[in-house]
Amino acid sequence: MNINQLKYFVVVANQESITKASNILYVSQPAVSKMIKQLEEELNTKLFDRTGRTLKLNRSGKLFYSYVNDSLEELDRGINAVKGGPDKVEHPISLLMEVASPFIPAIVSTFKQKFPNVRLNIAQHNVRETDFKQFDFIVTTKPLEGLTNVPVLKEEIFVGWNINYGYSKQFIRPKDLQGEKLIGLSKNNPLRLTIDNYFNKRDIALDYMYEADDPATVRGLIEAGIGLSFIPSVTWQTIQPRVQLARLAPDPLQRTIYLSSPYGVLNGIKREISNELIMIFLDFQNFELKI
Repeated sequence: MNINQLKYFVVVANQESITKASNILYVSQPAVSKMIKQLEEELNTKLFDRTGRTLKLNRSGKLFYSYVNDSLEELDRGINAVKGGPDKVEHPISLLMEVASPFIPAIVSTFKQKFPNVRLNIAQHNVRETDFKQFDFIVTTKPLEGLTNVPVLKEEIFVGWNINYGYSKQFIRPKDLQGEKLIGLSKNNPLRLTIDNYFNKRDIALDYMYEADDPATVRGLIEAGIGLSFIPSVTWQTIQPRVQLARLAPDPLQRTIYLSSPYGVLNGIKREISNELIMIFLDFQNFELKI
C-alpha cells in the first residue's frame, strides 16, 4: 500500500467517478482504476458499490475513508511545514456543491487569488445525509440536521423560454402549466425537488417531456427553443439574453440556499473561507435576473 493509492482513493470517493478523478489527478482512467483495484486487493475487501459509471463508498469504504482522509491531511500539513514553514502550509478544503454549479469558476478564481495555499476539492454529486460530514462546506437548498447552516442567498424561480418559442406572458398561474410540455432536471435534483414540492402542494401534476441530470443541458435546451422550463433568478443568471421570463402568480416560487458545515465553530482558514464564500453569493445576489 502506498501514498498514491490512498490519494487516488480519496479523490475517487469524493468524485464518485473514475473519469472525474482522472481529470483532477491528471492521469489516465485505467491508471486510476488499477490503483483502486490494487488497494481493494491489498485490503481484501471492496470499498465501492458500482452502478454503471458511478462509484459510491460502501460501508467498508466509508470506514476506511474516515481514517485515510484525516491521515493524508495530517501528512500534507507535516510535509509542507517541514518544506516551507507555516506560511506555506497547504490547507485541503472539500466543498460539495449540490446547487449553484455556475458559481464554481468564480469560487475557484477567488480561492486562487486569496487562498493560494488552499487545495480545493469540489464535488457536485448528491450524497446521503450521513455522508455530509466528510465535507468542510456544503452548498445546499435545505438546512442539514446536525450541521451549522447559514442562509447565503434567496432567489425566485421563474418560468422561462426562448423568445422564438411562441409563448408570451409576464405572469403565469401554476395551473396554466398543466398540459405544457416542459424541460426539467431529473427527479432527485435539489432544484427539481423544490419545484415539485411547490406544485404538489397545489395538487398540480406537471408533464416533463425532456429531463436531464445536468443543469447545463437543461439551459441549452431552453436556449434552443425546445420548450418551457424553470429558471432560478440568481444561480442561472448566465443564461442567454434571448430567454424570456415570467413570474408564477399569485405566489412566486422561491428557494433559499445555505452554506452548511459540520464544524460547530470555524477556526483559522476555515473561517476566512466561509466568509469569502458568503461574500461571493452576496455579490451574485446583486445581479439576479429581472422580468
